[in-house]
Amino acid sequence: MNTSPKIAVIIPFFQRESGILERSLNSILAQGYPADAIYVLVVDDGSPIPAEQELANNPIAQQLRVRVIKQANAGPNEARNTGLAHLEPGTDLVAYLDSDDEWIGQHLQRAVLALGAGAGNAYFANLFHLGDTTNEFDKAKRVNHADHPPLNGDASLRVYQGDMVHQIATANIIFMPSLVISVADLGRARFPQAHRHGGGDYLYWMDLISHGARFVYSTEAEVRCGRGINMWYGSGWGTDGLAMRIVDEARFRRKVLQNYARAERTKTSLRARLAELQASMVQDVLHRLRARKPVNWQTVKLFFRENPPGGAMLGHLFGALKAKFGGAR
Repeated sequence: MNTSPKIAVIIPFFQRESGILERSLNSILAQGYPADAIYVLVVDDGSPIPAEQELANNPIAQQLRVRVIKQANAGPNEARNTGLAHLEPGTDLVAYLDSDDEWIGQHLQRAVLALGAGAGNAYFANLFHLGDTTNEFDKAKRVNHADHPPLNGDASLRVYQGDMVHQIATANIIFMPSLVISVADLGRARFPQAHRHGGGDYLYWMDLISHGARFVYSTEAEVRCGRGINMWYGSGWGTDGLAMRIVDEARFRRKVLQNYARAERTKTSLRARLAELQASMVQDVLHRLRARKPVNWQTVKLFFRENPPGGAMLGHLFGALKAKFGGAR
């Protein structure tokens, strides 16, 4: 009789390219987790290429128990919430994976081992971002593993100790496709609505914390990222989606400031970041005007209505403009 914890894998799906989902499913299959103790919920978020089309006559999908749930396009947060609403009875753990990310190594086995030790009810791991050959923890250096004790003497598994709200708000180390949570302890946590351009996953982690999340993590890279849910939008510098990304990030920072931050250093950092975002919005408007691109003034007005400018914003803006143009003669 199989005694492995029953795991649901939730995959939000929105793709414009064929063949991507197969890689993710193959990485789940390669974990070697008992077939009768794992199932996959693919939430088709109004994808241009339907998930059912990707799964049709796919031999990998035949070896996994996969269920497709369809919904009108609402974004990755709502897709994950839909997956959470369709968990089967008796599900012990929820693991998240984006549709073009892949698990590597022994991600599920290590998560089950770590969570089974009783030191935590939420697990996350190191990973490789798109195109990287250096893992994220070594590259970003946002966590000092020596500050967090080994789990049962295993230096590659650590019990996170410290203010995770501050960690997430200032130097995040949790990544969605590496997260595995206990349904019994944390199953009521949900993703926020309407954060399509950023911050939704961060607020979910805050909700996990409010529901009593205790984190254990792996120093080993257990995920290799593809383009991720950024296929929903392009919102880097110079793109049309940047303004809304700034709006959503500011909303996330304000919610953390108002509802979760306790330490004064966290509040100070969040206020400084909000001022930076105000300056970024002005920079984006100036850039678009200089490039003769249209400005979404409605979004700009919305942002500054929610984030009234102050002296700190002017300081950040002056510094950014000086850095950009100060050296020109």
